[in-house]
Amino acid sequence: MNAGLEKFIFFYFLHVPGRLLFHTVFTFYMIKNSFILLIALGVLQVFVGGCVDPVTPEYDFQDDLLFIDAFALSEPGFSSVSIKKSFYDQRDYRSENVSNAVVQLKNPGTGAMVEFVEESPGVYAGPPDFTVGAGEVWKLYITLQDGRRVESKPDTVAPSVAIDSVGVAFSPEVKFDIGFDRYIPGHSVRLTWQDPPGQPNYYLWKYRTYEPQLVCKTCIRGIYRDGRCQALTSGFIPPYYDYLCDPACWLIRYGEELPTFDDRLSDGAQIVGREIAVLPYYRRQDVLIQIQQLSLSESSYAYYQVINNLISESSGLNAPPPAALLGNLFNPDDPDEFILGQFSAAAISTRNVYIDRSDLPGVPLTPDPIIRTETCIGCPVSYPCEESRFRTSTKPAGWP
Repeated sequence: MNAGLEKFIFFYFLHVPGRLLFHTVFTFYMIKNSFILLIALGVLQVFVGGCVDPVTPEYDFQDDLLFIDAFALSEPGFSSVSIKKSFYDQRDYRSENVSNAVVQLKNPGTGAMVEFVEESPGVYAGPPDFTVGAGEVWKLYITLQDGRRVESKPDTVAPSVAIDSVGVAFSPEVKFDIGFDRYIPGHSVRLTWQDPPGQPNYYLWKYRTYEPQLVCKTCIRGIYRDGRCQALTSGFIPPYYDYLCDPACWLIRYGEELPTFDDRLSDGAQIVGREIAVLPYYRRQDVLIQIQQLSLSESSYAYYQVINNLISESSGLNAPPPAALLGNLFNPDDPDEFILGQFSAAAISTRNVYIDRSDLPGVPLTPDPIIRTETCIGCPVSYPCEESRFRTSTKPAGWP
């Protein structure tokens, strides 16, 4: 599941302050009383003619709660399913990847079945040439290693809407970052497109970035020999040795934001310069951003819009309770099991934009690393660029 969504779930539903406690209880009561978020004593902080001592809420955390993030998309190589489950380690509520699942997509109209394979722990990818088309209907089927089953309701692919142009602008104070406790430098990414007239359109944006990866292996207090890092036990022991990527390698990062938009107030208009992402200036290296504009079904849009409404800070004390966070996933063998997540079948428009950072002012948020390689004759200095979800040796389209 997308990291931003996962952080939201943990924060909003399990670590809410007292003033949002009613919203949380109400939401989960609407969702399912089996979700096991119980508030002992159920007392809220009420302002009626005086102060009432706050009551610390108690939480009953549930293990094995499933988090599923699934997309079937219209361009090859982008369809994927992420499966995680919750666990409580006596200190915090966490998630772990779910491996060895059987993941399939089915087109109920044609009977076509597509098998997904696990490309990294808990992440399942469709065949390299798999795509969906406008008007097609697809369903998701998952069977876990323990025999538990998950299905989705059918989702219909809406027609794609092309991105006309992408604007990228650098600012030394692009946004305020809580972690750094200050405004940070970075790039604002804005899109322009023509909304089709006479039909409802629902948009969601995803993106990934590619940056040069210089070091592919680091051995802490050791050296790389015989396929592994071996500890040094005598003589001068440096803190680490780095081994450079060979061949050239790119680090892949995935955006945590899931911005949405609908055209109820702008049907048929040209949408100009809408911000869909902010890229913090973490490293000096140039970066390529790959933007995906998804055309969602109304039901998928409604799910992600609820998430965005809850994440935003627009709610106040007088705001209505949030809508229930109900996706389209269910256990066909246990209707009382609550499964977080959504399966979306969508057409996409993709644009790649290269960002030259050679002349940027200021200092990046992450200092340039000190690369330490072995200097002895015949010692290894490189390590292969291992293909994964977060690293590739395939030069991204648009990289000079």
